[in-house]
Amino acid sequence: MAAYAAVARLHGRGERTRERTDLLFNSYPFALGFLPALIVAYLLLSESAWSSLTPWLLVGASLFFYAWWNPAFLPLFLFSIAFNYSWALLLRVKDAQDAAERERQRKAILAVGIAVNVALLFYFKYRDFFVSSVDMALGVHWPLLHLALPLAISFFTFEQITYQVSCYRNEEGTHDFVSYAMFISFFPHLIAGPIVRYREIYPQFNRGSTFRLTAENVAPGLMIFAIGLFKKVILADTFRRYVEAIFDGRIPATAFVDVWGGALAFGLQVYFDFSGYSDMAIGLARMFNVRFPENFNSPFKSTSLIDFWRRWHMTLSYFLRDYLYIPLGGNRRGEVRRNLNLFITMLLGGLWHGADWTFVIWGALHGGVLAINHTWRKIGIELPSLIAWAMTFAVVTIGWLFFRASTFARAWAMLRGAIGLNGFAWGTHYGSLGGHEMARIMLGLAIVLLCPNRQTIMEWNWADDYVYAGVFAVLTTVCLLSMANPPAFVYFQF
Repeated sequence: MAAYAAVARLHGRGERTRERTDLLFNSYPFALGFLPALIVAYLLLSESAWSSLTPWLLVGASLFFYAWWNPAFLPLFLFSIAFNYSWALLLRVKDAQDAAERERQRKAILAVGIAVNVALLFYFKYRDFFVSSVDMALGVHWPLLHLALPLAISFFTFEQITYQVSCYRNEEGTHDFVSYAMFISFFPHLIAGPIVRYREIYPQFNRGSTFRLTAENVAPGLMIFAIGLFKKVILADTFRRYVEAIFDGRIPATAFVDVWGGALAFGLQVYFDFSGYSDMAIGLARMFNVRFPENFNSPFKSTSLIDFWRRWHMTLSYFLRDYLYIPLGGNRRGEVRRNLNLFITMLLGGLWHGADWTFVIWGALHGGVLAINHTWRKIGIELPSLIAWAMTFAVVTIGWLFFRASTFARAWAMLRGAIGLNGFAWGTHYGSLGGHEMARIMLGLAIVLLCPNRQTIMEWNWADDYVYAGVFAVLTTVCLLSMANPPAFVYFQF
């Protein structure tokens, strides 16, 4: 693995070097090149005498999509695929004489398989963070490697873990290599989710209607993709320059209004950015007759942090619950242990988002407030809905300071500003948020709090197909006219 150290060097918080960005979902090469070409090839192959090769077309296209970003990391991804499939075959061990011994062997095999996946993630994402933390605490001067973060390693590591567990449980189709390869590599969710489970996808890959295009799936798939693209291009990217000015230290002061404006702007940016990506992923999969689980359900309308994590990045919440919180003991060992399990789960969830102490603090904040939230519910404390929403939204917004700040010192300075210790003057520095910027932020808040979400829109009874087509055409045209030099998605750095 040391050979990868020479592939790319980067600075900052472990962000991946973007050598080639032109297959972003929000780019012309993807929207006008890769996707139409794949759809045409898919249609022709599925209707030909070689239709049995259609699954391999999706696998090949997905590997091409992954390799386009940085071909140097394709071997690592292929190793992950080959290792996990081969290792999962060992879970069918039959050498043991009795059931108890066989079960012990299978648990050991599962543990090693998960450990290998976690070790790869640790080496590329957390090795330098661990070394620098030990150096700071103990003065042990180990060299930093400054490795480039392989694209999607956090997401496909979690997917591989779910596959290993599915194999351990002998779920249907776990030894079907083609289905497994599609599950791991399928390009709509390969880069940033949603995080899906093998048992959710395998039955869909083995329907007679899966490997052909159907109007009842292509039409809504295109609309869902267009809605997600609009969120990203028109909404999320609008707030990006405000966020960079505040969080990256371009403004020397961190006054009250600038800090809260910056935190609100980042909350809107990451909301529209990641929910937009999830919509595009869901829409793309739908075009190919695959239904992904939902990932967002208006989380900024939540009236508790418990409710927030049932609405925000829902597939990650389910993963952390089923593969970390419950194995730690869940709520089965008393209230104190439950709160500790919640705290540990969110602490590690924060670290999953990035190799930096700011993410650890963000996870600790959410873990601590979740524990308080559960305790309040247990003793019967109920707040009026508006107050409960305001408190939840305030906690989430304060958390963004640590999630986005480039350094802990910057996050701390902004936290001081958020409570007024740095003054209340605003608009006095170049790049400060003025009235125009604050008006856009308020409009963004109105959209997420008052407008219907994508799920509701897709449930509307579109009485006229021409209206449906017209809305799609307007959304697509507006986005296509605004896609020059597209920025990457926020979650690509994770």
